[in-house]
Parts: sequence; C-alpha cells; structure tokens
Amino acid sequence: MWRRAQLEPFDSLIPISPDSVIGLYDRNSPEEFHVRYKAQVDSVAALIDSFNTTVDPSRRIDTLCIDHAVESFGEAGKAGKTLYISSSYFFLYNDPQVFRSLITHEFGHIHYEMLDTAARQRFRELWNQLQTAALFYLFREGEYSGNARFGGHPQESPLELFASVYNLTRNKPDELAARFRYIDSLHLPLLIAILEQATR
Repeated sequence: MWRRAQLEPFDSLIPISPDSVIGLYDRNSPEEFHVRYKAQVDSVAALIDSFNTTVDPSRRIDTLCIDHAVESFGEAGKAGKTLYISSSYFFLYNDPQVFRSLITHEFGHIHYEMLDTAARQRFRELWNQLQTAALFYLFREGEYSGNARFGGHPQESPLELFASVYNLTRNKPDELAARFRYIDSLHLPLLIAILEQATR
C-alpha cells in the first residue's frame, strides 16, 4: 500500500494503473533490469556521450545511474557529473524519443549553467514575463507527443524553462511552432525572445 501511495500523484499521467507499475518494479529487480534493458541502457549512454560533445569537458556527464526505487518514479536529474534516470522510463516509455527528450532537457540545464550573469538575468526577466502572461503550458514537454506525460516543469524556475525550451526547440520545433499560431500576436515578441535566448 505504501508503494502504491508513492504513485498516486502520477495516477492520471501514467498509461497503466499504479498496481501494474508496482508489478513491473517487482518483475525487474536491478539485476534482471540490467539484463532485460541492456541494449536500451547502452543506447542512452551513447546518446549522453554525443551530447557531451556540445559542452565544456568540465561539465560533461561521465556516469549514468539507473534509479530502481519506486519513490523515485518518473524522476530524472543531474548531480555533479552523474545523470540519474528512474528505471520507470524504461518500463513505461521504452521509446528513443522519450530518452532523447529527457537527456536533451538535462543538457539544457548544463547549457543554462554556461550562460554569463547578464544572460541569466535576461532569461529571468523573460521567465517573469511569461509567468505574467500565463503561457508556461506552451513549454511543458509532457504536452508533446513522444514525451513522458509528466515531463517538464517550466513554471518552477528560469532554469527549468530554459531546459524545456532547449529540449523542445531541438526535438519538437514543428509542434512548438504550431502552438504559437494560436497565441495572441501580442505575446509573440516575448516568445521569440525566449526562443532566441535558448537557441544561441
């Protein structure tokens, strides 16, 4: 029951019931997981290596850690030079597009860290303007096909907005552009400024 309670916040976002997710965790001990998903893990590691070429050597990811804890369901994040990915991404979204989206987002964080102080301040101003306009939903990655539905939280901070925009402009530019067509033209200069900052 405790394990199921951990999944309740995601109930409406996951493609199968929480009980079925728990069953997947039970059938995939860390040892079994690494046998069953070896090819996919190797593919994700290769993708990380390719993204490493876009950043300064001191900022590269050198370790991929798969988190097998139910309480870390749907989590992904960087700590130092390690990228942590919940094993649930393999169980539920065993899709190269999802992994590409997830890794692009995490490297978006690294690229944000590489911005100078003035660029970060400018992006914070844009984030505040986007908050006033209530347009964060445009950049929520989970709204786009090929993404895990709980992906992205651009409303949380300028850093998260940058990572979401960095991801979407590289992986879903046509879908992003299509959504812009339905926005009041009054907001387009703000949206264009955000895109320019995240695609330099």
